[in-house]
Amino acid sequence: MLDFIICALTNLLRIYLIYRFSEIFSGKSEAGKKKVFCVCTAYYIANIALFWIFHMAWINIACNLIGICAIARLHTKSIKTNVFVTCSTYMINMGCDVAVVVIFADYLDGQTFSQICEILTVLLILICWFLAGKIVTIHNNTEQTFKFSFVIVPLCSIAIILFLIYTEVCREVGIAVVSIGLLVINFFMLYLYNQSLYFVLKKYEAEMLEQKVQIYSNQLSIIMESERRTKALEHDLKHHINELKAFAQKYEVREISCYVQQMEEFMCNPEEAVASGNVEIDSVLNYMLQRAREELTEVDVNVILPENIKHSFDINVLLGNLLENAIEAARQSDRKVLYVDISLKKGIMKIQIDNSFRTVNMLQENGEKIFFSTKKRKEQHGIGLKNVKKIVESYQGDMDIEIAEDIFSVKTCLYMPETKNA
Repeated sequence: MLDFIICALTNLLRIYLIYRFSEIFSGKSEAGKKKVFCVCTAYYIANIALFWIFHMAWINIACNLIGICAIARLHTKSIKTNVFVTCSTYMINMGCDVAVVVIFADYLDGQTFSQICEILTVLLILICWFLAGKIVTIHNNTEQTFKFSFVIVPLCSIAIILFLIYTEVCREVGIAVVSIGLLVINFFMLYLYNQSLYFVLKKYEAEMLEQKVQIYSNQLSIIMESERRTKALEHDLKHHINELKAFAQKYEVREISCYVQQMEEFMCNPEEAVASGNVEIDSVLNYMLQRAREELTEVDVNVILPENIKHSFDINVLLGNLLENAIEAARQSDRKVLYVDISLKKGIMKIQIDNSFRTVNMLQENGEKIFFSTKKRKEQHGIGLKNVKKIVESYQGDMDIEIAEDIFSVKTCLYMPETKNA
């Protein structure tokens, strides 16, 4: 009875640690608490029941792999990341199990052993969880950056330990030493995994910084060109007034209208697609839309925003990512069209971006539409889309995607009550 109580308590802690391992590798779960509770409870009951009924190693292995995979699924929808999390987590659990049991117990498949060993195993897993948390510190927005080659190390480690258990290649002490050695190797692999993610994110940040420099450089040239036109008009203002007076004295209203229109056209900077008054947002829009006009056949823009928006940085990230995706998709299509409509009324900012497209890579999963990039560098595209989703959620907003014939439409609403209407 005491062994059963110890088994129940240690397995409860083990499954909790497995859940935390998944958080380390792939970030916090977006699943609801009820779903998390159901998955963990089912895994917990199945694990204890199968262990006490059969006492067979291969049954426990199968149960644990399925259970860990189900928990990893709560954290990531990527199959590659799920396989990696499952294999890595199970390898750490298996290594701790084998090392403790071989050293402190005479284990035979199909027989029970003292549950004191299980306590030692859980404590060792706890230490491993702490170390893994210190090694793997970057996991947000990294599902698309994951390389499947990382799975090879834990998979080979599991295979080696199973081979040693079911053959007589080496004795108990040798198995324990090999298990501990494989644990160390896997922790080095986790370090390399973390460094790889760090490199990808830093590269993404560097490219975003470079793009920001280009954006401000483009806006500076626009401002300088507008200022040059203003000074030129101001320099000849006296002559323009005299010309208008002459038309007025002759009551030539049509000529006055045409002359004023010519003055407006002279003042209009062709590179300035948007002039809402908000310098930061105008910079991003002018830079992206200038690219769009160079690559697309039809670009229609309607922007009505106040000069002062407290959250310009978030809006720039959202617009930059959505417009980049839209321009890339429209560029590959036959029609090559882009429509942008942005407005702020009654504290609600509405952003609608429509673009033509050639193909859409979409997957329906758990009632949610998941769209895949058509760009070559998919890993960074994934990071951008997650940033957009986080920004929309942070403003209690909503994002809707519609597909009609060859037009791909993204609509977002952001709740910004503290910002005045345009």
